[in-house]
Amino acid sequence: MKRTRVILLLMLLGLFQVAVSQEKPNVIIILTDDQGTIDLNSFGAKDLHTPNIDQLAGRGVKFTQFYAAAPLCSPSRASMLTGMNPHAAGLPGNASSMKGTPGMPSDRVTIAEAMKEAGYTTGHIGKWHLGFTPETMPNGQGFDYSYGHMGGCIDNYSHFFYWNGPNRHDLYENGKEIWEDGAYFPDLMQQKADEFITRSKDKPFFMYYAINLPHYPLQPTAKWREHYRNLPHPRKDYAAFVSTIDERVGHLMNTLDSLKLRENTIVIFQSDHGHSVESRAFGGGGNAGPYRGAKMSLFEGGIRVPAIISYPGSIPENEERKQLALNIDWFPTIMDYVGVEKPELEGKSLRKLIESNTAKTSHELFRWKQGVSWAIRKGDWKLIGFPQDPTRKASLDPEKDVLFLSNLSTDPGEMTNMAGRYPDKVEELLEDYMQWEYADKEDIPAKREKLPSIAKNATITLAEPPHSKYEARRARSLQDEKLGTRQFNDGFWLGYEGNDLVATIDLGKVQQIERVMIGALQDAPSWIFFPEYVEVAWSGNGKDYSDPVRVEVGALKDRNRKLVKRIRVERENVHGRYIRVLVKNTARCPDWHPGAGRKAWLFVDEITVQ
Repeated sequence: MKRTRVILLLMLLGLFQVAVSQEKPNVIIILTDDQGTIDLNSFGAKDLHTPNIDQLAGRGVKFTQFYAAAPLCSPSRASMLTGMNPHAAGLPGNASSMKGTPGMPSDRVTIAEAMKEAGYTTGHIGKWHLGFTPETMPNGQGFDYSYGHMGGCIDNYSHFFYWNGPNRHDLYENGKEIWEDGAYFPDLMQQKADEFITRSKDKPFFMYYAINLPHYPLQPTAKWREHYRNLPHPRKDYAAFVSTIDERVGHLMNTLDSLKLRENTIVIFQSDHGHSVESRAFGGGGNAGPYRGAKMSLFEGGIRVPAIISYPGSIPENEERKQLALNIDWFPTIMDYVGVEKPELEGKSLRKLIESNTAKTSHELFRWKQGVSWAIRKGDWKLIGFPQDPTRKASLDPEKDVLFLSNLSTDPGEMTNMAGRYPDKVEELLEDYMQWEYADKEDIPAKREKLPSIAKNATITLAEPPHSKYEARRARSLQDEKLGTRQFNDGFWLGYEGNDLVATIDLGKVQQIERVMIGALQDAPSWIFFPEYVEVAWSGNGKDYSDPVRVEVGALKDRNRKLVKRIRVERENVHGRYIRVLVKNTARCPDWHPGAGRKAWLFVDEITVQ
C-alpha cells in the first residue's frame, strides 16, 4: 500500500511537472526565402493559392509595415536571430557558402541560446547561411538539433550547392554530412520538422523552420506547376513554389493540431527580404505590389516583407497592424510571451502592439546599411543614400538621385525624389544617420569632381568588352571627365569578371603627355578588388610602343570598406598620339577573402590624360 502511494505521488508530481513545463508556449519561426512583399492572398496577391498561410493570418495578427533589417539573406537572418542590426550582429554581408568559412560570430547571443537557457528544446530545420564552421553552424549557436543546408542555396534533389561547383554537396544533420540522394528537400524538411515536434512535445520547444523557398532554383512540385500553367513565365514557376511552401505550412499546422499543441504554440511567419530579380530566378516572378525595389535594394520592395504572428486564444485574431515593426523585434517579443527576462536589445517587444491596434511603434527611427547603399526612416520620411533598384521600375539619375528622399504616407512607391524640394529634411535625416555608430563619412555622396583630360574627345578602343551587366556606356564612360561613385552599378563603371581591361586611346594628334590616371574600385564583399597593376605605353604611330611603365597596386585587406582610388602613371618628356593602357585584374579573390580562389571582379572608370 505504501509503495502504491509513493508511485501515485511520483506520477502526480510528474504530471505536475509536465503541466508546469507546458505553461510556457512552444515557439515556431517560419522563415521563407526571397518571398515578395505582397506574395500571399492575405497580403494582396490576386493570382496565388495560399489558404494555409492566409488561415495563419486569420488566426492571428498580420503586419503590413514589417521590415527586414537587411535586403540580403545572411544579414537579415543574423539580425532576426540576435535582435540586433546586421552590423552589430557581426554579419553585414552574406556568409560564404564554402565549408570551413566562418559567419556570424559565436559570441552573439541568439534566440536559440536564450530559449535553451529558459529550458526549451531548440531545433533548426532548413537553410542556415550563417557560417560553415562548427562554432558558427547551428549546433554552435544554440540549437540542440539541426537539419539542413549550410550555404545559400541548394538543388532540391541532389542537395548540391546551386551556384557553382564542383562537388559541393551541402546537407547536414547535427553538423555531420548526410546523403539523401534524389529526395525532395521540402519533403525532407517537413519530415524532420514532424519528428522534432513529436519527440519534443512533452516540454516546451523552439523551432526555427527556415524554408529555402521560393529562392532559386525554382523547383516546385508537378501539382503546382500544373495549377499555374496559364500564368506567364516566370510568375508561374515562382507562384508554384509559393504554393509548395503553403502546402508545407498547412502540414505543419495539422501536425500541431494532431498533437493537441496548436493552442499552446506561437507561430511566427515572415520572409527574409524581398523577391529576387536575379538571372537565376529568370529575372523575377515575385511581386512587391505598389512598392519599388526587390532583394538587395533598400527601396520598400527589398525590405518590406509579409509577417504574421498567431497564438490562438492568447492574442487577437484576424487583425492587421499598420505600425512599423522589424524582424529584430521577434527575439524580445518571444521572450516577453514565454515569461523570460528580456536582454537589452535593439529590437523591442511587439506585445503591446500585437494586443492593441492603438499602440505606437517602438521604432520612430531606424537605419539600414547594405553595401554602399544605406537608408534611414524617421516617421513617414525615408532617405536612401546611393539607392539601387534592380527592378528598374523607374529611372535613377546616377548624379541627381544619389540621395533619394520620399514620404511614405504620400508616396509609398517611392517614385518621386523629393530631396530637392525638402533640403532641410535631407539635412535632418543625414544628421540622424551620421549619429549611428555604423555610419561612415564616406556614406555621404560627394559632388563628382571634374577631371580635365586631353582625352575627352579621343577615340578609345577596348580589346575586350566589359561584362554585359556592367558595361556602362562602354568606352565613353572612361572619358566623361568624372569618376564613378563607390557604388559599382551606378552606371559609370566598367566591370570585368576575371579578365583585364585593355584600352587604346587615339588622341588624334601627337601631344605632350605628363600623366595618365585610371579610376579603380574595391568592394571586397562584392568580390571587387583593385587591380594587381596598371601598365601604360606610348606611341606616335600606333605600331611602335614604348616600354610600358608599370605601377603596382594590389588588393587591400579590407573586408568591408568600399574604396575608390585614382592610379597615377607618370613619365617625363613623353610625346605621343596613341596610349595603350593595361589594367590587370587580380583574377582570383585573395586568400583572406571568403571567396578565395574564385573569379575576382575588376571595375574601372575614367582614364584621364594630362
